[in-house]
Amino acid sequence: MSSAVKHWKIQRYSAIMNLFIALWLAVSLLCIQGNSYEETIKWLKYPINSILISLFFITSFLHMRLGLQVVIEDYVSKILLRKRLIIGVNSFSWILTIISIIAVLKIVIFN
Repeated sequence: MSSAVKHWKIQRYSAIMNLFIALWLAVSLLCIQGNSYEETIKWLKYPINSILISLFFITSFLHMRLGLQVVIEDYVSKILLRKRLIIGVNSFSWILTIISIIAVLKIVIFN
């Protein structure tokens, strides 16, 4: 399988996963809308909720990275600038993913 086909498939799979996880997240946020801070932390401490929130971050930032890479490849003509922008987007995506998961773990473990 070529790199372009693999990239396309991963982008589509991440979009499908984002759809289902975002629907779950929207319904969950509506259900906990009136909760206090303590009740919201308690909700996040349930393993299924913390796992799905983490998956939401992972798939969202992955999808963002793949989409921005396509835009950069299509519209940036200078090769060196294109490579640097892709490296920057990849790095930024990884940093955001790691920070998000650490935040969820910090809430689950220390609260």
